[in-house]
Amino acid sequence: MIKRAMLMTAVTAILILAAQMAAAYTITTGSSYGPYQSGQGGEFTLQADHALQSILAGYVSGTTSDIKQQNPLSSTPQPGTFQSFCLEKDEHLYTGASYSVTISNQANGGGQNTNFGDPISIGTAYLYSHFNRGSLSGYQYGTESQRETSAAALQHAIWYLENEETYADAGGASNIFLNAVLTQFGSLENADDDSNGAYGIKVASLWVPGHEGDLSYARQDQLIATPIPAAVWLLASGLIGLTAFRRRPVNGSGC
Repeated sequence: MIKRAMLMTAVTAILILAAQMAAAYTITTGSSYGPYQSGQGGEFTLQADHALQSILAGYVSGTTSDIKQQNPLSSTPQPGTFQSFCLEKDEHLYTGASYSVTISNQANGGGQNTNFGDPISIGTAYLYSHFNRGSLSGYQYGTESQRETSAAALQHAIWYLENEETYADAGGASNIFLNAVLTQFGSLENADDDSNGAYGIKVASLWVPGHEGDLSYARQDQLIATPIPAAVWLLASGLIGLTAFRRRPVNGSGC
């Protein structure tokens, strides 16, 4: 009876989490791109709707979420915001707009290097997973001007890893975040491998509302931390284990 209850609990949890991932999400931009954005690319300060906020548990309030949006910084945090970076150089994001969101492992359209879906690299996932937890080595989370400099370097590292620009354009050996993935993965070629959802990092593709999936209405693809898929896999593994346990021959001293 206990095993059956555990089995039903796992099934129910998987169905609930899957339904949450299939739900329609909305991301809104403010009157500016956020206090730490300058030039091209992120950091972008994005406002998640209520449904999407439930999967942003990996962010750090006051550091990579709930950011004070005005530039210069105001004294009032903006609840439900999170910090992100773009994946493509040929799509755009606009201020004061609301976008529909789909979540997957790849950028839609692929940016400058391909017109097809472009899976995010393991190097990008690694860097952003540390960034969103406020633990990316060498990233200046403190003063506004220093953080803008770090944000620009991280954005160029991401663009390089996503084949959107050259090594030289990304700063080459002077980019500390490219050096970080080189150390972590042994080579930049290894860091370029597909992430397949590693580190819980996925792509939030933004669309003009009502035109989801139509590349004519695609807007910039953003990085997002999503702990739910990992939970789904964990529960699925437990479900498989329970099934296997129930099918085990009763020829020993099992429970």
